Amino acid sequence: MRRATMTAPRPTVLIADNDESVAAVLRLFLEREGLEVEVAGDGLRARERVLARRFDVLVCDLDMPLLAGERLIEALGTSAPPTVVASGYIDTLVEKRLRCCPSVRDVLRKPFDLMRFARLVAAIARGDGAAEGGGDPP
Repeated sequence: MRRATMTAPRPTVLIADNDESVAAVLRLFLEREGLEVEVAGDGLRARERVLARRFDVLVCDLDMPLLAGERLIEALGTSAPPTVVASGYIDTLVEKRLRCCPSVRDVLRKPFDLMRFARLVAAIARGDGAAEGGGDPP
């Protein structure tokens, strides 16, 4: 008699970025790492999705309509999944504030190495503790 094999669900990532072309490239690299990816084009939609279902990682831009990324992270509070901030609009003070947020695992300035990004997000999604705080210090 054959035994049914169960496959573990793929880790899930929500990309919150209003730039469709950037979101598409990030999605492609994350899907190549075996992750299930959804995209929200603004902060309010991202907030609704995070509150409606569990995500293993949130990849969040800062400059978004309706609810900016930093405000999204604050609004989610303890409901925020582990978060990687990926934005071209990060100054030193914002980066320091973000790194103090309990959910933020890394802060990346665009443009960044897409392979490194995908490996980082995949490691966080799979619960690899070594991935936490893997970014450059502020």
